[in-house]
Amino acid sequence: MEFSVVTSQINIFRASANSLLSQYEPFALVLAPILSIVIARFVKSLIDGLLDKGLKASVVGFFMYMIKLLPGVQSYINAKKQKVVDEMQSNKSKRDGWMTELPEMGLGSGVIETLKEKKNNDVAWQGKCSGTVYIGGSEFDGHFSLINEACSMFAHTNPLHMDVFRSVVRFEAEVVAMTAALLGSKEKTSGGQICGNMTSGGTESILLAVKSSRDYMKARRGITRPEMIIAESAHSAYDKASHYFNIKLRRVAVNSEFQADIKAVRRCINKNTILIVGSAPGYPHGIIDPIEELGKLALSFGVCFHVDLCLGGFVLPFARKLGYPIPLFDFTVQGVTSISTDVHKYGLAPKGTSVVLYRNHEIRKHQFVAVTEWSGGLYVSPTIAGSRPGGLIAGAWAAMTSLGLEGYLENTRQIMEASKQIQKGINAIPELFIIGRPDMTIIAFGSNFVDIFEVNDIMSSKGWHLNALQRPNGIHICVTLQHVPVVNEFLNDLDASVKFVKQNPGPIKGGLAPIYGAAGRIADRGMVRELLVDLMDDTC
Repeated sequence: MEFSVVTSQINIFRASANSLLSQYEPFALVLAPILSIVIARFVKSLIDGLLDKGLKASVVGFFMYMIKLLPGVQSYINAKKQKVVDEMQSNKSKRDGWMTELPEMGLGSGVIETLKEKKNNDVAWQGKCSGTVYIGGSEFDGHFSLINEACSMFAHTNPLHMDVFRSVVRFEAEVVAMTAALLGSKEKTSGGQICGNMTSGGTESILLAVKSSRDYMKARRGITRPEMIIAESAHSAYDKASHYFNIKLRRVAVNSEFQADIKAVRRCINKNTILIVGSAPGYPHGIIDPIEELGKLALSFGVCFHVDLCLGGFVLPFARKLGYPIPLFDFTVQGVTSISTDVHKYGLAPKGTSVVLYRNHEIRKHQFVAVTEWSGGLYVSPTIAGSRPGGLIAGAWAAMTSLGLEGYLENTRQIMEASKQIQKGINAIPELFIIGRPDMTIIAFGSNFVDIFEVNDIMSSKGWHLNALQRPNGIHICVTLQHVPVVNEFLNDLDASVKFVKQNPGPIKGGLAPIYGAAGRIADRGMVRELLVDLMDDTC
């Protein structure tokens, strides 16, 4: 009885629908749903674009797109961009005389002299570079000599062949374990399962942590349109990860203390969130994000939480032991699921060594790639690279074990004291102000009285290589052991540079201040992005 009633209702509905639609042509009836789908997809992409870029950026981007359609506009813009690229490259060596093919006759052992000759053309970096070289002293003795010898001894090895180069496999496991111990693995709150691998640097460590979090959350919660949340002070490696792994990036503002804004992060969390990122410290200003609060947030929503300790991993544990007021930042914080830390920075290991750590093996397994259908046999690899340089792993092991806890404590004491001296010296220059309250060894500063980028240009002319920042405009110095003997020289040169710019405002010939300033004022960030790509394409 009920079935016949339903059938009757369906027939009535069908008759009504046919009667209503009979006035339209069949072609229109076919075309209407197709157009509806197209329009719906367009509206959805428009809304997604507005949510992703914001109203201002979307409007500016659309306006610039329309302007570029006008005859001659695109060619004019291209010419202007090339001019900027040429200016930025004006002080860089050209490729004239560079080798483009193998020499007819090999250089033999004479190649070593050629290498030395080329190396002598590098600029003087000793004590003059922000970050860059973290080991103190001369590159021909001391710790430099030690890690160079270790790298050379194992230069032929590859941990991919773990049955052959067992020593290197052990070195990697021990570097990971020693690093984990610094970051809370021995504490009960860590869960006792901290594990990880060595990588080629902070970027690879971050990429692997993001990829593992994405796949872990897909397996656990079925998330197929992943999103991650970072502060605008987070490293650009997260943009790479977003690009490489098709993860939507939600970038939130920092608060008045230049830390990740907890409320802004909370507002961005939704059903597609896989990962929250915190930095300890952030690269621009050397300020630690509120790791404990972010951990609680991640834990309450059941999402992954990565702490970027690429700069702080081999400083913060020792700074805390020395009595500095360092907030919690490691696996003792509930909610932290992964950590990245560079051994080749303040760990004083050779360049190309970093560590990525996970709270447990369940998460780390999503880092690995296993191949079962290759004709070359069964294959599994832990990191992005297949073959890896065993010499660098041995160099990292040698660096860590040669220094030991006491060595790192002494190094941290020196660089923290030098950092405090630099902060005090900058505060004594009335035209400058320090951005935020640095927690570690990175000091960022700006000015309301002089063009800070012009100050940077004058410092460059004196041989200093500092880092330019934006939002707000500023420059920073990342203090290393190289700077400990030259603190007074740096402060004297900085004071003199500020006075020069104050008395002689305006860009100097060959300086980059106009370009940095212009880039910050360009509303169309897509154009700035194109400029950077053109510059890179012209450089490498």
